[in-house]
Amino acid sequence: MKPISTSNRYTRLLSLFTLIVCTVLYSPVIEAQQKMYWTDLGTNKIQRANLDGSNVEDLVTTGLGDPDGIALDLINSKMYWTDFGTDKIQRANLDGSNVEDLVTTGLSFPFGIALDLINSKMYWADDGTNKIQRADLDGSNVEDLVTTGLSGPFGIALDLINSKMYWTDFGTEKIQRADLTGSNVEDLVTTGLNSPRGIALDLTNSKMYWTDFGTDKIQRADLTGSNVEDLVTNADGLSSPQGIALDLINSKMYWTDFSTEKIQRANLDGSNVEDLVTTGLSIPRGIALEVSDITLPVELSIFTAESHIDGVLLRWRTESETNNLGFHIYRSQQKAGEYVRITLALIGGQGNTNTARDYSFVDETAQQGATYWYLIEDVDLSGIRERSDPIELVSGRYGVPLSVIPTQFRLWQNYPNPFNPETWIPYQLATPATLVIKIYDAQGNLVRILDLGQQESGFYHSRERAAYWNGRNDAGEQGSSGIYYYHFQAGDYSATRKMLILK
Repeated sequence: MKPISTSNRYTRLLSLFTLIVCTVLYSPVIEAQQKMYWTDLGTNKIQRANLDGSNVEDLVTTGLGDPDGIALDLINSKMYWTDFGTDKIQRANLDGSNVEDLVTTGLSFPFGIALDLINSKMYWADDGTNKIQRADLDGSNVEDLVTTGLSGPFGIALDLINSKMYWTDFGTEKIQRADLTGSNVEDLVTTGLNSPRGIALDLTNSKMYWTDFGTDKIQRADLTGSNVEDLVTNADGLSSPQGIALDLINSKMYWTDFSTEKIQRANLDGSNVEDLVTTGLSIPRGIALEVSDITLPVELSIFTAESHIDGVLLRWRTESETNNLGFHIYRSQQKAGEYVRITLALIGGQGNTNTARDYSFVDETAQQGATYWYLIEDVDLSGIRERSDPIELVSGRYGVPLSVIPTQFRLWQNYPNPFNPETWIPYQLATPATLVIKIYDAQGNLVRILDLGQQESGFYHSRERAAYWNGRNDAGEQGSSGIYYYHFQAGDYSATRKMLILK
């Protein structure tokens, strides 16, 4: 950010102009297909199926040597994989089309792979070179990160909130971690292992999960390596577990087992082991999940801007955050113009929290007397980005607040969602209107009418102003779990969105 000179700072006229807007940022819902993807060494295929194992599809069947690790980029509908038979890292569309070579030199038995979509990087473990490396998502700018102390690195997983990478090493029989740059290597689990393979992280509960080929176990521990637990063992039918992936939405873990030639799943505590795919496999290895996420919103309740000697002070408050990596601030001098990012680095979020959190940022490049439009961009752990509506900041007299009127009608996603038993439905009105919200069940039956009457134009986003539903029908009976629809009618404007009650 360009600094402001001392002379300029103190010769500026001190003025204050404040804008307070109640709004809600939402992580967009990816219309995922509820799929699992895996690599198979024996058949030299990459395949996918529904999460219950049905509808198996061949995606990539040619040009593979020994495909191993696999990772998904759901933002750009891409899958990435390592192949230690061809010593390549490749990618393709999620349907297997448009296969591309990304890294083709300097590899020797690449195994696990993980993606950092925030910074457009991919990370992998290479057994032959005993390195952990990374590159841009297109394969350029290959970097060595960890080059000493390794003797068979296999699985790799990323913690983007704390800027850490985790990996298994079957040669040293360790699980380790380091900064994303490769510095500060730490030993986490050093006993009780015998060829650890796949690894996955649950950052919400500060847990790591891994498979161990030699002990025929799936285990977990705290992210520090403490409190190791056996979850699934040989007694449960496990034989040679390899890749592992977590579905944190539905509290499930999935894994491949090449000795039993199966793909299986269980609850996160290891209970309720299920066979999913039991035919057509021959040495399945890596696994990744495409799971739709009805995401709780990042609830942005206050956004203010104040002119100071040092620039424009931006403040905002979140009432809750889910899978939130952080924020960027963008600015334009026209509402419909080009918005330029003015934050050089991501302003870190809280990940998952229901506690209110205050943030601030100083725009030191703002000029006195100019008109600016600001917006906030939320970035979640998957790299998905969602922007708020832009807000206008116009220079005015000291202490005079500016009012804001929306330029369009809009119905937002309810929050929290899923919910039990209550939720809020935010919206905005460009002109005064008579407002009615009708709630229907999945069968189309009318459940509840929220007659809000005549309302003035404005933003109705905060809990104090948004429409409220307690989950009950017009008779006062609590609604059952499942999908519901809410239909919004304000004058000539109407819209419908989906929500989910969980019990």
